[in-house]
Amino acid sequence: MTEVTKAIIVAAGLGSRMYPFTKVDSKLLIPIINKPIIEYLIEELSSSGIKEIVIVSNHLDKVKELLEKDERLENLLKKLKKNKSIERLHHAEYKGKIDLIRQNKPMGWMHEVLHAKEYVKDAPFLVCFSDVIYTSEIPAAKQIITKFQETNKNIRASARFLFKPDVFQIVEKEQYPLGEDVADLDVFDKLRERNELQDLTLQGGFHHVGDPLSYLKTQTIFGLDDPEIGREYKEFLKEQLKEKE
Repeated sequence: MTEVTKAIIVAAGLGSRMYPFTKVDSKLLIPIINKPIIEYLIEELSSSGIKEIVIVSNHLDKVKELLEKDERLENLLKKLKKNKSIERLHHAEYKGKIDLIRQNKPMGWMHEVLHAKEYVKDAPFLVCFSDVIYTSEIPAAKQIITKFQETNKNIRASARFLFKPDVFQIVEKEQYPLGEDVADLDVFDKLRERNELQDLTLQGGFHHVGDPLSYLKTQTIFGLDDPEIGREYKEFLKEQLKEKE
């Protein structure tokens, strides 16, 4: 059974539908309640056996700051006896290896995969879109890994993928026009022609955050499910809906 321990998070798109936030900051840091998207993705990957993550993005400074241990801040919080805040900081820390790759030009997510080739080397690897979160009993990444181990084929699901390393033989020959995200279609067509592609419908909740309306819907779902604020938030929504009638 082939082990899958590497993943790429592709996040170098402009994210223009979420301007002006994503003009100056990574969409990976868009919060769902008080937890940035990157934490949800790392949790999914970590719980699926991933030990090495590569993040490709145009904004990396604050992502790096979030993921690094901040002893100065932690000591301050200890003095202030803010134990819950310390727990939240520890929750954001990832024990595995994370590499950051800066890519400033939007050339499509498949180009970001190509950019990370030297990091995944000769191993199968997952690819995660940065604007989709899954909620499921079995993590989305784990579902994909299981299907890969059953079929030994490249796997395509919604916003999640798994590739064998020889996919780069195709990816390297593609054209990557600036501002267009089209190369992936050709790559998948070629894999299908070779009978090397398996489609997969992932089980669980699909939550998109790449545009304002989808983001608000996701915030609402997570807000209602939150054990601390869910009940009060539900009552607030009821009141607001009643006033708008």
